[in-house]
Amino acid sequence: MVGLLENPAKHVGQALSLHGPVEYSHVELAALIARVLGKGVRFEQVSTPEFLELLGIPNDTAKGAHFEAVKIDQQEGLLSGTDSLGSEIAGGPLMTMEEFVANHRAQLM
Repeated sequence: MVGLLENPAKHVGQALSLHGPVEYSHVELAALIARVLGKGVRFEQVSTPEFLELLGIPNDTAKGAHFEAVKIDQQEGLLSGTDSLGSEIAGGPLMTMEEFVANHRAQLM
């Protein structure tokens, strides 16, 4: 985040857990993307090997291990919650998911 890079001394030695102001399920996020893009988008749970294949990196064991670890963290609720820390660091409101999708429409279509 730019705010961290512009003012790193304030955060030296801290482990920051950034969540954001809104929490979405995978299904809710797919619906939001579909609404903003005006096209059908759905969430489908797939295995890590299948996901790596879809990304075109079937043999990337480092990313596979990362995705498996994230899945465990999600199941244990370690990635859930909301906060305002990102806005505080940035010094203003964060980009909403709707804004992000709209700004990256070409890449997402």
